[in-house]
Parts: sequence; C-alpha cells; structure tokens
Amino acid sequence: MNHLVPTKTNFVPFCQLGQKSIQMKRKTRFCSGMFKRLSILIMAALLATSAEAQTPSLKAGPLKKSTIADNVFTNLTVPRIRIEIPRESMGLLRSSPGGFGQWGRRRIVKVTVKEGDSVYTNVALHLKGAAGSFRPVDDTPALTLKFDKFVAGQNFHGLNKLSLNNSVQDPSYLTEKICRELFEASGVPVPRAAHAKVELNGRNLGLYVLTEGFNKQFLKRYFRNTKGNLYDCGFVKEITDGLGVNSGDNRRDQSDLQALAETALDQDPTRRLARLEKVLDMDRFLSFIAMEVMQCNWDGYAMNKNNYRVYHDLDWNRMVFMPHGLDQMFGVERAGPNYPITPPMQGLVARAVVQTPEGRRRYLQRMSELFTNVFKVDLIADRVDVLNALIRPVIAERSQQAANYHDQEVAFLKQRIFQRGESLQQQLGAPGKAIKFDATKVVQLSDWKQKIDLGNPLFSQVAGQDGKTALDIRGADGPCAGSWRTRALLETGAYRFEAVLKTEGVMINPADAREGVCIRISRGKPPRKLYGSTDWIRVFYDFEVLDPVQDVELVCELRAAAGEAWFDTKSLRLIRK
Repeated sequence: MNHLVPTKTNFVPFCQLGQKSIQMKRKTRFCSGMFKRLSILIMAALLATSAEAQTPSLKAGPLKKSTIADNVFTNLTVPRIRIEIPRESMGLLRSSPGGFGQWGRRRIVKVTVKEGDSVYTNVALHLKGAAGSFRPVDDTPALTLKFDKFVAGQNFHGLNKLSLNNSVQDPSYLTEKICRELFEASGVPVPRAAHAKVELNGRNLGLYVLTEGFNKQFLKRYFRNTKGNLYDCGFVKEITDGLGVNSGDNRRDQSDLQALAETALDQDPTRRLARLEKVLDMDRFLSFIAMEVMQCNWDGYAMNKNNYRVYHDLDWNRMVFMPHGLDQMFGVERAGPNYPITPPMQGLVARAVVQTPEGRRRYLQRMSELFTNVFKVDLIADRVDVLNALIRPVIAERSQQAANYHDQEVAFLKQRIFQRGESLQQQLGAPGKAIKFDATKVVQLSDWKQKIDLGNPLFSQVAGQDGKTALDIRGADGPCAGSWRTRALLETGAYRFEAVLKTEGVMINPADAREGVCIRISRGKPPRKLYGSTDWIRVFYDFEVLDPVQDVELVCELRAAAGEAWFDTKSLRLIRK
C-alpha cells in the first residue's frame, strides 16, 4: 500500500486518494443517477500537493473551485471562537426545550461572535442536538450560528452557516471529520468538518467540532441547480413521515418525496428497482448506504432512519441522500466493529433496494469497490494521527488528565478502525452461505460469543445437576446488561428462535427500559421478558427475514439490577416456519 505522509504545511487528505482511485475504478454516467465517464489515474493523487489539486466531477466531488471557506477545513490550525450572549438572551436559551423532536421550537437569539480581530454582530444562534447530544446553555451546548440571517452578506471566512458540535458522543473529536471525508471520497455529498476552541461569555468550553451548514451555499458545491428541496429527517423519521425543509424554492410541494416513497413501496421487486432508478440517484445511494454500513453507522438512515438529509436535484430529477451526525462510528455503540455487511435495513429506501436480488448484488459490489479504493485502513489511521496532533494541545490546555483520557480514546478509535477493516476484508473476501435447512427445518445454534452492554456481568458455560449444559449470565456488582450472541445468514422467510431457560432473583433496574431476561434478534421487535425466579421454561421468538439474504444476530440476554439466567445449550435452535 502506498503511504502519503502529511505535513503541517503541505498534505493531501486521505479521502482525496480514495476519491481519485474510485474515479479510476469506475467508468460511469451521471445521467440516470450514474457517474460520468472518468479515467483519472491514482498516480495523479499521489503527485498532487494540495487539496486544491482535486479534479472536480459531477458525481465524485464538489463542482466549485476552492473558495475562502475552504481554508476553514484545510488549514491545520484551530481557530478560537468567542461568543457573547446578552443576559436576556441567556434567559431565553435557558428556557429553550431540549430532548426528542424539540429543535423546531428552540429559541433564536442575536449574539456577537469574535475570532481574532474579526467581530461579527447580530449573529443568529440557537441550541442544537437531539437525544444524545443536546446540552443546556450553561453546560457544553451544541450551537448553530447563522451569520447572514440578520445582516445581509455577513459570513465567517466565507461561511453563511456553521454548527459547533460538543462531541459528547465522540470523546476522540475525530469521527465527524474522518467519516465525512470518507463519504466525500465515495462520491456522496456531505458538509465538511473542522475544529474550533469555543468560549461562551468568557467561559472556556474547550474543543468543539465545527461543521458546514446544510444550505444553498453547501449545495452549490455539488449541484448546478440549488432550487430543489433539501429535506431534514428530524429525529428518527422516515421519508413517509413528512420531513422538514432546510432549503428550497417550493418548500410546500413535497410531491418529489412522496413519489420516492410510493416507488419504494412497490411490491414487485423487479419493477420497483427499475422505477427507483428514475427517481433516486441510485449510484450515490448505493455508495451512501454501503459507506454507512462500512463505518458501522448504526444511527444513520440505513439502519435507524436517522441522521440524514435528502435533496431533490432538479437538473436530473433525482433524490440524493446525504449523511449527518457522524459521531458514533466504527462500532463504538450498538454496531460493533464486526457488524455484518448485510444488516437488517430499517430505512424504507435502503430496504427497497437491497431486498431485490439485483439491488443486493450492486450494493455488495459497491461495498467491495469502496473497500478497495476508499476504505484504506493505514491511510485512515495516518489521518487520525495528523488530526490528533492538531487537536491534542487544545485538549491539554484544560488538564493533563484530559489529554491522557483523549489519548486513550484516540487509541480506541484506531483499534476499532483496524478491527473494522479486518472484518470487512473477511466478509467481502469470503462471503458466507445462507443456512440450508433439511426436512426437519431445524438447525442447532452454536458458536456463542459474550457481549457486555452495561456494568460487569459474569459469563460462564456450566453443567448443572440436572444434566443440562447452559450458557450462564450473572449480575455480580450492581446493574448490568450482558448477552450471549451468535449469527446466522438466513434467506427470505419466517423463523422461530427457541430456547429453554431458567432465572433466579432477577430484579428490575428502573433506569433500564429494556430490563429482564429474554431471547431475541438484534434490532428486532421487543421480546417477552422474564423476571424473578423461574424453573426451566421454554420460550420462543418469531421473526421474518425480508431480504434475499440477511445476517441475523441471535441474542440470549440478561438486563437487570441483580440476578442470574441460564440458557440450555441443546435447546438453542432455529426453526424455519
């Protein structure tokens, strides 16, 4: 693998290498949602000396040449942004609602922003963030700033709108920038990210992630026509739920989104895929969902109907999906670094594509292309090191303890990236075969692995006096959540997961809405839960596989304040109904 060693004065982001190579890899057309024919040698990327050397393409990168705003995202400096909010405005922000689905009601106030010798007055500010990232104004709030809302033409280094993200769900402060660069290298439109030191009324908030806003200024980098609607998913909303509109010349007309939804709901797979090609930028969409899965983005569109935008490209009359909220990546949360490349798709359009044999084939082909040309683990790790060298001194200003903790988180991020790379290579290199059921339609389940979600559960495989060999989970020290898990590659159909289990002293944990003992599949419908003490009892969990082939994770779980659960290994079986 060729390595590009960045320096502080002259470097090419790793994403540019991936972008160049994927341009070389695929000769495609822009019309009808496909790439234009490209033939750019990867050596051009290796010989390039700056980000401005990037060759624009309608599909694989921005249309616009470099502007003053680019400096915010390419300079290896961390600007210091000081925000001054009047007392009465602080009162309004303190009463601004947070939590689920409240951003549409949040107060907008006028503030003063200072950076170096520059002073920006009457800047519009509102608190941002949802369930995981929202913080009150007196804490470490995530903020959105619009510089031209009240002062025409005012901008911050050429940017009309930007967000300052508190990165409370990413202690490394790096995944927003790294993952956005990977999406852009894959040909998917995405706002850029950088970093900033933030002060609010003289209070040092520390390091923040600065991101480009979703608006017409951003759209101009990718689309010649920016009059189409730019839809905002809000919090866990599907395209059928009536989305908000960030930008557009005809915001009340959502017939374009409705047409996409109606097409995705077509029950004929062959006809559906052909119809989707006419309303969806299919080429970009395949790259979008493939990169979401490659990055283990469990909270994105494909796997959670969340953190996305959709733009109607009027020139080609196609809908284009874009990522947002990339702060829980590479297996840090519910999707571990060994997450399958064919997970259950929750997003309607993602399901509509991969549930067709041809759509699934093209999805896996695109993932293989992106893994070869973009997801280059060594280059990603090098990029992490370069960016970490930039932001670590800012974190160290707070304390050496903070810097040491940050070092651990960066090491953990790199570990997950390497693990994800190994998993992708294994899964793409040796695709698994779906389980074949014999006449009994029953398969014994084995190869169970442990997983800890909370606390310190203890795991063991025990042989009881009654002759049963069991998988054991025991709460040892306060509330815990642990499980035994195995995977099965299954074809379309209805299935039943069965087990014989026993519980003892299982106590409810009021802080955990999913407490109890159960069997289930990962990301499936809520199962029946058991509490207290029970003798051996047979339980089952029914589910369906809608995709042609789907990697299903089966779970035997204990979530409780205290207690123990046993699962008879001989009883753990899968039945095709």
